[in-house]
Amino acid sequence: MTFFTKLGETISATGKDVSQKAKELTGIAKLNLDIKAKEDFVERQYMEIGKQYFELHKEDEEPFFEEISLIRETLQEISQLKSEIDDLKGKKKCPSCGASLGQEDAYCNKCGAKCESIFEEETMAKEEPDDEGQQEEPAMEETESVEFTEETKE
Repeated sequence: MTFFTKLGETISATGKDVSQKAKELTGIAKLNLDIKAKEDFVERQYMEIGKQYFELHKEDEEPFFEEISLIRETLQEISQLKSEIDDLKGKKKCPSCGASLGQEDAYCNKCGAKCESIFEEETMAKEEPDDEGQQEEPAMEETESVEFTEETKE
């Protein structure tokens, strides 16, 4: 009987240890989550301070001229990329406020400005014959007329 009693005590002690370790790990995980949340909060505050500093000093030459110049250039690149995306999606910009507009929008949904002229000009430009495009067509026809025989396939 002493064997089974000892085995029971060992299993019981091991179970208690495992339970205690699980509680400790859970407590540590919760604390780590709290720490991460607070660190993220501090990072957001740093970013907000930096953004406000940038807005206040974006025209200044010193002390962060190089960094501010890089930010300005990057913001321009982002604007160009967004414009390319709008072009691919068939959207255009409002001439008054710069908001994205659909092809059929006659007025801006943000500022109310009339926007028909943007699309009329582009439609007229697309309808005009393009001499360069006509010169490229014969070159395409030549490559399309190549026929493959059984010898060329192998």
